[in-house]
Amino acid sequence: MNMQNGHNLFMKAFLTLLLLFTFIHAQTSAQSFSEAMEMYQDENYQQAAELFLNSDDDRSQLFAGKSFLALTDYSTAINHLRNASQSTQENIRQEALYSLAIAHFILKNYDVSLEHLYELASGDNRTGLRSDAQRFYNQILNYLSIQDRYETLYKLQSPVIQFDLVRSSKPFMDAEAFRVLVNELVKTTGEAFSRQEIERELLVNLRSQTNRIEYPAPPEGMVYNIGVILPTFDENDPDFTIPRNLYYGMVLAADDFNERNRNQKVNLIFRNSAENADTTAAVFSELAWTKKIDAVIGPLFSEPASRLAQLSEEYQIPMLAPLANSDSLNLDYNYTFQMNPTFEMHGKKMAQFAVQELRMDTLGIITEEGSLGRNSALAFRHEAERLGATISYYIEQDFAATGYDFSEVTDVFTSDPALIDSLNIRQSDAVFAPFTGQASTTMMNLLMNNLEAMDSNVTVLGTEQWEFAPLTDYQKRFFDVYYTQSMVQNPDSSSANFFTDDYETRFGTEPDRFSRIGYDTANYLFRSLETAGNPDYLSRAIRNGSIFNGLAYRIFFDGERVNQHLFIRSFSE
Repeated sequence: MNMQNGHNLFMKAFLTLLLLFTFIHAQTSAQSFSEAMEMYQDENYQQAAELFLNSDDDRSQLFAGKSFLALTDYSTAINHLRNASQSTQENIRQEALYSLAIAHFILKNYDVSLEHLYELASGDNRTGLRSDAQRFYNQILNYLSIQDRYETLYKLQSPVIQFDLVRSSKPFMDAEAFRVLVNELVKTTGEAFSRQEIERELLVNLRSQTNRIEYPAPPEGMVYNIGVILPTFDENDPDFTIPRNLYYGMVLAADDFNERNRNQKVNLIFRNSAENADTTAAVFSELAWTKKIDAVIGPLFSEPASRLAQLSEEYQIPMLAPLANSDSLNLDYNYTFQMNPTFEMHGKKMAQFAVQELRMDTLGIITEEGSLGRNSALAFRHEAERLGATISYYIEQDFAATGYDFSEVTDVFTSDPALIDSLNIRQSDAVFAPFTGQASTTMMNLLMNNLEAMDSNVTVLGTEQWEFAPLTDYQKRFFDVYYTQSMVQNPDSSSANFFTDDYETRFGTEPDRFSRIGYDTANYLFRSLETAGNPDYLSRAIRNGSIFNGLAYRIFFDGERVNQHLFIRSFSE
């Protein structure tokens, strides 16, 4: 009897403890979910995800998935959303399907996204989610590129969605291409629709269609992920502020885009290139595969930039180099765009200025053997001759080997009639001297002193290093000296002042030229995205954009991959 009473007392105590534990656990779980929702609503998605995973609430898998989706961790998001889509609660299941549709859309799994949305849109629910799904479904159909349409058609399992896909393609394709797509629909749908039914519905008035939509519209809520790959330096490094200020300028450009676009946003994802080509390649691959970036800005240095250009071509992701001006960087690459004109472009534009603006027809060239300026010299020669001018002298020497002695080479630019006749000199209207490197200042000084000593009246043409030429006051007055320049500060004081005020307020420091370059590069990219709608058309939009007047650069690609615009400056200004 006592043993029975003892057993009963034990069981009562055990049950009491069990109920207490269950109550505490339920209370803790509820508290955990509530805290997680606060974090989620405050956009602290990483902390929210961790708390959701520790919660037993039926909604925890759904909101964990939505948190990882906001963190652009798409594979983890999809795993949790799939779990939530198996919920017995219909509202949780439907919201999970809608979030899965978003995740698969970002990953360009358009077939999966459309199938989830079609299921929601054609279901019995009467919630706002049904109309949202229908709207998103239609927006995707009007967003896909032509290549996407063909690829998605073959992946879809539903004949109804296949039919919708092809029908939505008509405004974006020419008549013959659309007819091919319709024929593929007939083959893939089998017995679901008759050929006569498809052709009667889709091919009517096909020949009368004259205007195609060049660029599609993005769905509402579209987020463009933009990679930024720049090196980070120690604060004591003299180059520390260059990538920092470039990035600060990009952040302000992203803010501008997000303010003027209610239904689309850009998301900058920064990675450290670490001044190393292998590191640059690794972070770019990570951004391309896991973050599904739509474009990348960077890096700074030529070797990592060349490696990135190769990967940009492989992944077909546009790369915008803000500072690089190497002539070989975008050779044979269709997805690499240089904001800073190349050495070759400096020579080409100066030749156009000399022939077309200054009306000169006889031009001399002096360049140092093996220098970067040689690329400018060759481009100048080619463009000047193409425009009908004559190259009187092309002088290319290793001036370092002769101690930078210009006395002999400058004789041909004399203005003395007696010397011209006796030496049979072909008189030149101008001399193009694209000096580069550490000795460029010395070479400019010696050239100008020799020309002055000969009392030459030849016009001097150069590239942007001439901005720092050590000309005397007499030389500035007597000689016409013109040089190319890739960037100047925008004279539009209102936009420049607004940028400066915004920059100082945001970052607590004054902007420099790198801040403006970062702003211009990102701003041009984002405006190209606004035009393209679908990033598949971004390269086309970048190439064919109208002239963009930035704070530092004036950008105009004119169908090419290198910025074609250069400023021509003069010491007389």
